Amino acid sequence: MHWLGVTALCLGLTGAAFVCAAQPADVTARFSNPPADARILKIIHGWPDAPEAQDRLIAQLQRQGFGGVVCNVSFDHYLESAAKWQAFARAVKAAKAAGLCLWLYDERGYPSGNAGGLVLRDHPEWEARGLLAAHIEVTNGPVELAVPPGKPVIVAAFSEKLGRIDLATKVDLSGEVRDGVLRWQAPDGRWWVVAVTEHQLYDGTHAELNLWQKMPYINLLMPEPTARFIELTHQRYAEQLGADLGRWFVATFTDEPSLMSCFLKPMPYRPLPWAPGLPAAFQHRRGYPLDERVVLALLTDTGPGTAKYRYDFWLTVGELVSENFFGQLQSWCQQHNLASGGHLLMEESLVAHVPLYGEFFRCIRRLDAPSIDCLTSLPGEVPWWIGRLLASAAELEGHSLVMSETSDHAQRYRPAGDTRPKRTVPEAEIRGTCNRLMVAGVNCITSYYSFTDLDDAALRRLNEWIGRCCMLLRGGHQVADLALVYPEESVWVRFTPSRHWAREAAEALEIERTYRAAADSLFAAQRDFTVVDSRALQEARVESGTLVHGALRWRVVVLPATDTLPLAAWQRLADLVRSGGVVIALGALPINSATEFPSPPVERLATELFGRPGAEPHLNVLSGGGAAVFLPRGSEALLPVVVRGLVEPDVKLDDPNAPIRLTHRRVHGRELYFLINDSPQPWSGEVRFAAEGAGELLEPGTGRITPNLQPDRVRLSLEPYGAVLAQFPAARIPRRLPAKAGPLPGLNLRPLPRVEPTLAHGQWVRGTLQVDRERSGLKAAPVWEATGILTRSQVDTFLFVRFHYPTPLDLTEAEVLVLESWVPAGQRTGPELLLILSEEGGEDFLAHMGRPLSAAGYQRSFVPLSQFRRAGWSKSGDGQLDRKRISEVRIGWGGYLGTQDEAVQFMLAQPSLGVVDERMQ
Repeated sequence: MHWLGVTALCLGLTGAAFVCAAQPADVTARFSNPPADARILKIIHGWPDAPEAQDRLIAQLQRQGFGGVVCNVSFDHYLESAAKWQAFARAVKAAKAAGLCLWLYDERGYPSGNAGGLVLRDHPEWEARGLLAAHIEVTNGPVELAVPPGKPVIVAAFSEKLGRIDLATKVDLSGEVRDGVLRWQAPDGRWWVVAVTEHQLYDGTHAELNLWQKMPYINLLMPEPTARFIELTHQRYAEQLGADLGRWFVATFTDEPSLMSCFLKPMPYRPLPWAPGLPAAFQHRRGYPLDERVVLALLTDTGPGTAKYRYDFWLTVGELVSENFFGQLQSWCQQHNLASGGHLLMEESLVAHVPLYGEFFRCIRRLDAPSIDCLTSLPGEVPWWIGRLLASAAELEGHSLVMSETSDHAQRYRPAGDTRPKRTVPEAEIRGTCNRLMVAGVNCITSYYSFTDLDDAALRRLNEWIGRCCMLLRGGHQVADLALVYPEESVWVRFTPSRHWAREAAEALEIERTYRAAADSLFAAQRDFTVVDSRALQEARVESGTLVHGALRWRVVVLPATDTLPLAAWQRLADLVRSGGVVIALGALPINSATEFPSPPVERLATELFGRPGAEPHLNVLSGGGAAVFLPRGSEALLPVVVRGLVEPDVKLDDPNAPIRLTHRRVHGRELYFLINDSPQPWSGEVRFAAEGAGELLEPGTGRITPNLQPDRVRLSLEPYGAVLAQFPAARIPRRLPAKAGPLPGLNLRPLPRVEPTLAHGQWVRGTLQVDRERSGLKAAPVWEATGILTRSQVDTFLFVRFHYPTPLDLTEAEVLVLESWVPAGQRTGPELLLILSEEGGEDFLAHMGRPLSAAGYQRSFVPLSQFRRAGWSKSGDGQLDRKRISEVRIGWGGYLGTQDEAVQFMLAQPSLGVVDERMQ
């Protein structure tokens, strides 16, 4: 059965004039019948004990087209049964003899590091530890605060003004604690009262709430537990199968190790990672003590030193985790001839990376086979951006293997009390899921899929499809003009720990939203990019308007809300622009270095590059032809429009809104393009490649290779969730377009039809909606004031202003929706504004506006239509926004766990459409 219907018409050229070199016979044969290591690897964990059962399983896997397995010694009497070791060794040797590919899973379940509990059995002092902080803000009068469990570290009060505490006003309250409760009579003024303790991290963490086994977890800040983990686990495998484990396995698979300093359920206090040796390591690496002033700065604003203390603390934590856990694993694996692989925890959240790892990017650079966890198989929900992040780390380190643990977990798992029916994922959606992962850089699929209702023939088709794609996409290097900076340092200086997930770090979350919005908009605009950290910027060199890192070359660097980088990284970016390259800053300008907050040299560089742009989008051109673009908060969604006006794409589609996603790689001297139809509907259209010479069209569904493909006009017809690969002998460098200094030509704004809005809110919200007469008069157009008063604490609340259109809107010409909003001064509430589009009789689609309700004043927000995703509560459908039948626009907030009597207010004008100015096309 053909799962890809594709035709290629080389228009206006004769095939005889462009005869390409014959496809090497081995590549043709391998594409027809892809090798085992490129096919799906099924995660089976333990093998059957009986040889006959092992052989039957191997035969079944081969019959279904699988390439191999991820396996480990039996969980029964884990690591300690001679009989289980004997059965495992026999199975591994039989599987290899049959031609299967194997990965080695390194734990009894997850998270990795415990060796099934054996590491901590004799060393409970190696358990993960943290500082637990509870605080309250009061204005005189009685204070009552429950002290977190553990050894007291700080119990004190400080005067507070405008969100900043004064360390000089400390009142020691350690003697005021009775029976675990701090009681104190606060004098006049505003006071910030805090209790910090040191304790093990278990309650509320991943150690307690994972779905495998509840047990204490090791401390990744310490070297000793990981050394013991390797001794108990990895070394045992070497003893059983020989020191050359690469003879049997491609890589190890470590699963969700973390510092545990992020709560997965609401808790009454906030965690920070800790270890007995952390203060000494901090003193040694940073040159000053990790004392009370540092700890307090991690929790709240303590004055001018806050940013430096946070930067230095999280840098130290990241160094220790990368060295003591990931570094030890990598070193051991390299000594035994196999790659160190696996995935981390909560990869989706840039902000959660901080408490769980300190410096996430530093950690994933220590993986030889960096990997992700994809728990959904609805293609529109697949977290492709994690794949691009991990694949970028592999590119920067020169590694060729990027794995995804892939499953339909979200469609099958239902906790107690969840009455939703399980959803059977069809073959097409599995294919669409893997397409998304592979276009993002993943080239090895391991599987926990249930494969419900799929017969052997369907499994063979999936394995052949994935095997053909992964075989071709593996090796070589990415070709992308754009680099997207991973703004971890900017998050560090704004991060504060939360009582649940990372929800209370409002300023840090704004950076994450800007980063995600930039990635999503480039992905939807068919613009491939590499994610880079500050180290990559420092390692790169500048050549004629291009930033060069090994084989990777970028002419445009995007800074998503990035104001903090090492000075050497800022200097490299300045050199790029001076030599003719482009830097685009979204929502923030350069301010801080790694040692100065703010940094005068960085601020001078910012002025040189960006000038003084003001509050509107602005482009500055230097004498060497380089350009620096500033898109202020709310206008970040113009990024793909700006890129379009500065650099031609290397793959151009006639329809910029087509559901095509793509990547370009250079493999063995050939230019390889992978295009996917990221839609459940068929797609047809013309594609132009910036390539030269006659190429080949490769169909992953059939294994067919069509020669004599001409790059300038190719007509493709792709089935739902279809894909195609195109290969050419050479590529042209896309043109760098001339830039003109000044305000950016942007969007033509068209107001939506005027309707009277209504208000929708939750049970625990008292809501009002009224006309803001003052602002309406100034704008000469209606402005509405929406206010919600919470009537209960710590419950899920929402409030939305609804614009209902009796005649559905057609938004097909629009690039973005434009929203004008105001927030009153002094409001410190947590949520951000959300935007919902409802199809007539169909689904709801949600997008973030990037508009925090704690940021006072006016903001104009641009929300690309490409960023809308089906809302979690929405009725089922195809998951694709139908722009031709929009019946309702809703703007508001939701999912907020606030406090009783808290007021959440915003003002809103009539929404508008933004249509791209022709000068930016």
